[in-house]
Amino acid sequence: MRSPRLTPLTVVEACALVAFIVLVGVFASRHQQRSTMVPIDVEALSTGATEERWMGIFFEDQKVGYAVTRSLPTADGGSILEGRSRFRLAAFGTIQDIITAQAAVTDADGALRRFDFFMLSDQVRISARGEVRGSEIVMEVDNAGDTNTFTFPVSEPPHVQLSLEQVLAREEFAIGRSWRVPYFNPATMAEGTIEYTVEDVVVLDNGEEAWWVRTDFEGITARELVLTSGEVIRQESPSGMSMVRMSAEAAKEMPVDGEAVDIIAKSAVPLRGGRLDHPRTARRVSLKVLGVEPERVLDDPPLQVRDGDVVTIEVPLLEELAAAPLTPAEGAEIDPEWLESSPTIQARDERIVARAREVVGDATDRLEAARRLNSFVYDYVEKVPVFGVPSGAEVLETGRGDCNEHTALFVSLARSQGIPTRIAAGVVWSDRVPDPERGSQGAFYYHAWPEVLIADDDAGTGSRGWRWMPVDPTFGQFPADATHVKLVEGDLDRQVEILAVMGRLAFELKDSR
Repeated sequence: MRSPRLTPLTVVEACALVAFIVLVGVFASRHQQRSTMVPIDVEALSTGATEERWMGIFFEDQKVGYAVTRSLPTADGGSILEGRSRFRLAAFGTIQDIITAQAAVTDADGALRRFDFFMLSDQVRISARGEVRGSEIVMEVDNAGDTNTFTFPVSEPPHVQLSLEQVLAREEFAIGRSWRVPYFNPATMAEGTIEYTVEDVVVLDNGEEAWWVRTDFEGITARELVLTSGEVIRQESPSGMSMVRMSAEAAKEMPVDGEAVDIIAKSAVPLRGGRLDHPRTARRVSLKVLGVEPERVLDDPPLQVRDGDVVTIEVPLLEELAAAPLTPAEGAEIDPEWLESSPTIQARDERIVARAREVVGDATDRLEAARRLNSFVYDYVEKVPVFGVPSGAEVLETGRGDCNEHTALFVSLARSQGIPTRIAAGVVWSDRVPDPERGSQGAFYYHAWPEVLIADDDAGTGSRGWRWMPVDPTFGQFPADATHVKLVEGDLDRQVEILAVMGRLAFELKDSR
């Protein structure tokens, strides 16, 4: 068994990085009045339709990367759209470069036909390609050397990020006007509808009009400045991130001195009204939800109960739980999603199956099997921040990662043995990092962890009716402590919803024991 090499970084503090990666690809976050107003290079607006267009990527006032896009016409009246980005991120002293590339082919009406996506970082390499076939998207994902095919039903051909400017070019801008566009994000497999609303118009230094447009995607809101031609020249988010139209030379120029802005420290969720004592052993914590709609925090009794704007998390004692068979009983109502593979979960991978069998060994009940898997993942995975999309099979190969990698490996192993498991994502308490408001030690951070179905139904689940149990292979907790506040359940397609609260969420401590 591999022993972890602990670093000064507490792994949970790196878990917001996946959200940031998604933010670069989707650029969707809740807009508020704070923004980084890096000036637009007016001369950069004069490029032709087939020329490259460059954007600088900023985090607050720090240049962190660039993106470039170009479009070429096809013989049948459609377009080939290409884009790539490169940016550098810091997380408590760890700096990595991330490269993304994507392409799309559209028909003469601007409808999507084919697309591909690629991302490379320190230890993560993921590529995906797909095409629209009638009422579904068929997508092949290559991760950790394995290729898997997934299908996604769609009511109409969606757009990807690259083809959205083609939509804007066909629209007529007027303050108050709105329209809806079907959308698909290959990085997170999220499908839905973007709603555009024109909010204001400004005149640039060169005399050209530009329109402030708000976009809403599944409750996540962004703001962008758009020329009448449809070209986006600025995008903004309250997390401190912005993308600004620049010349190629200015966009590619990166700072050579000065301390990099740490995006993890900036994403902390403050706690007001007290301090959490003994957070790692807490079994019951009550918090008042501040800054966002209370409904953004899940109500999932008995583990997590939301009453008005107060959420109470309580976790069971192991002796309260009844031992269930290793796999669900025949006829049990089990959501197939709790046992299936996904782009990040490889439950059918031969390496995953073999290792899970080895770890589970002679365990015959679900609790014992889950405990062994939890201990294995905690011991096996080296605690380091990873910039990218998690993959259970890849983590088994590399043995490195943060909370996302720990969770992906645990869920892959558990599902491979028929143990129903789901992914929870939200925030958890950390003593290591300064509160963003007071500067004192301690705040909540974005985190992911597994939940195991410990009983097939409500019968025999113990005096409190426990059915699901949170575990945390990142912390080595079984069950997880009560500072785990769940915001969403599911894979990356659901976890993007967390972007809607980043920069706004806060808590007030009501009780802890």
